[in-house]
Amino acid sequence: MWPGFTIPGTGVTTSSYHLLHVIAWFAFYFTGSNLTRSRPDLRRHWFWLAVGFGLCDTVGARYAFRLIHGRHESGFFGTPMLFAAWTGAYVLIRKVRAYPFLDAWAIAFSVAHVFEKLSCLAAGCCFGRSTTGWYGLAVHAAEGDTRRWVALPILEAGLHLITVLGLGWLYARGYAKGRLVMVLGLGYGLWRSAVEMARAGQSSAFLDGPLTLAQVACVLAMAFSMTYLLISGEADRADRPTSGPRPG
Repeated sequence: MWPGFTIPGTGVTTSSYHLLHVIAWFAFYFTGSNLTRSRPDLRRHWFWLAVGFGLCDTVGARYAFRLIHGRHESGFFGTPMLFAAWTGAYVLIRKVRAYPFLDAWAIAFSVAHVFEKLSCLAAGCCFGRSTTGWYGLAVHAAEGDTRRWVALPILEAGLHLITVLGLGWLYARGYAKGRLVMVLGLGYGLWRSAVEMARAGQSSAFLDGPLTLAQVACVLAMAFSMTYLLISGEADRADRPTSGPRPG
């Protein structure tokens, strides 16, 4: 929709799509670094994770698209899954203290994805099915295509923003300590699996079944996150001291 713009006074034209992705990487870095500013031992890791984010967003994501769809296409796909794997490997290899690092990671991840989805809006990609409803946008009107498409990038950017506000509220009040990344996995998996139903045939069915591969990944993420939250909640209750008999 807004594929590019010229930087005033320079004559240089740049891609809105790629610029917003770069902004997302910086937003991830600065959000995580700020949330852990009182912990120098954790703060120093954000640069390398931001580098990993950029790699997952470009090279790795394209290979994921090829693996799933059987064709190569320039674009960004599968970043959440790939970057989660990158983060897990980094934390294990570098022996990073998971709390409060992964709590901050969950918020930084969601902040970055607000910009990621806005980049899709700017490029006119990742929209849903065609529609005649008010919520549709004529993505390719400039090319003469007047069809309207479900504005999924706007919806997903809004859902990521709501996720940021929810996780930030929990983080500020000390709720779900050490478990915010699982809260993210549960919430993101839930609404992402619902959003997939509005895709315009962009995702292949998993084993010719009723679910797409993205929905299967969401179900697995929700199952793992819910199981972890339940088990950790039971462990917290078991460790909580019980009041003994009052002295007579």
